[in-house]
Amino acid sequence: MNKFDANEQKIYDELSRINVDASKLIVQVKSRLHEEIPTSASWHKRWRKSAVAAAAMLAVLVFTATAAVSGGFDWFMEKFKPSFGEIVEPVGIYSEDKGIRMEIIGAQKYDNMAIVYLSLQDITGQNRLTEQTDFRDGFSVKMNPQKQDTSVQKEVIAGSVSWKQEVIYFNEDTNTIYYEFIITADPDTPLADPLELGSFLIYFSTTSYVDEPISLSLEKIDSAEIIPVTKDNIWGGSNLPDDYSLFTKVLKPGYNADMPHGEADQWVSNVGIIDGKLHVQVGKIFNKEFGSSDVELALLTSEEEVIHYDYSLVLLGDENNLILNLEENNYGDAAYKYEEFIFPVTLENFNIYFSGNVSSGVEGRWNVAVNLNDSKANIRVWKNDILIENYLIEHITLSPLGLQIIGSYEDEEFSTHNVSAEIETENGIIRLEGGGGSQNPEKHTFSLDWNTETPIDVAEVTAVVINGTKIPVID
Repeated sequence: MNKFDANEQKIYDELSRINVDASKLIVQVKSRLHEEIPTSASWHKRWRKSAVAAAAMLAVLVFTATAAVSGGFDWFMEKFKPSFGEIVEPVGIYSEDKGIRMEIIGAQKYDNMAIVYLSLQDITGQNRLTEQTDFRDGFSVKMNPQKQDTSVQKEVIAGSVSWKQEVIYFNEDTNTIYYEFIITADPDTPLADPLELGSFLIYFSTTSYVDEPISLSLEKIDSAEIIPVTKDNIWGGSNLPDDYSLFTKVLKPGYNADMPHGEADQWVSNVGIIDGKLHVQVGKIFNKEFGSSDVELALLTSEEEVIHYDYSLVLLGDENNLILNLEENNYGDAAYKYEEFIFPVTLENFNIYFSGNVSSGVEGRWNVAVNLNDSKANIRVWKNDILIENYLIEHITLSPLGLQIIGSYEDEEFSTHNVSAEIETENGIIRLEGGGGSQNPEKHTFSLDWNTETPIDVAEVTAVVINGTKIPVID
């Protein structure tokens, strides 16, 4: 069991009160750390970038380790009877910021896997939370990166953490949403002890728009203003060739029409004909966490024929709408983002449609560290080398949450999707769900993990079965 002595507890309590003003770090950190994840995704994966990025992430989090004041572990277990309720221990601590309380109700950690029951509640009375409320890429799990010796210095081994998230219940009366998280860390970056969870973003809701018509003024489409660009003005796009020097002209950023969603952070910037093709430019405020997403455009003719764009160009502009140059500027200089869609048509009888979404949420600092009882008694480990087909399994870990294996392969290619696993018990076979994994092509190593829908009684397991090969449990 992990416990603080009296002096350590005092130090911990003082550190917990520290509130770091990291307002100048937030934009830089989040612009590099997060990649948008769809709301519908039940599995999330975050790749660890570097020790510096991890430190910056922790700098914007603040501890609040206080006993919960509403509900409670027993109430939660009795009301919802969650799948893994019998193997978690009561926690009841929370963190508050921006009027949102994140509470860890119960949790347990098994080696590189953890089960967590947590809730979010809007305590302001504004009822900002919805059934769509999600952490998305704001969610963080602290890991302990291992280091490897190189010819120059010790470097942090890149790793990842993934989690399966499920909404258990949304209480409209108290504006509280309850979640189950199953968390799995890569073997090279094990979960920290104590288990530490946090977030710097909470999404309240998202409104999706699919094939919505855009009302455009096409009167001046033939006389739209055009500006010259070079390859250094192109920051990206879709369906682009390797040679960006082919692009020499784009529409001048401006304003043509509102987007149908009515949000002020996105608009139709310009529309015009360049070299016999229709260009539609959409502008938006850059690096804005919530609000309008990037869009997809398509044309629909009067004969209901759908015309897709050939390619799109991404341009960045400063506060004066001057297009930025890759050689002279960076993302921090951008105030606006413009995406120009190029269609293989000129002016015809058509309508322009867009697909995208608009989200609402809040940025803040939520962080909770949880000291949990030692669970090693409920874990079984195999360290024998086991050859299966063309790969070698070197390490197997079995816990009530599932299975994790580490191995190596000799072939040039290895597909993790071709490996299946199940558990043999005294009462029959337990089917497992693939949770994820990682590979190191240079070292020809891999790790894979599987989850179970209900807790595994490790004492009843007689064998692990990998691709039909039975690996018996040896006491």
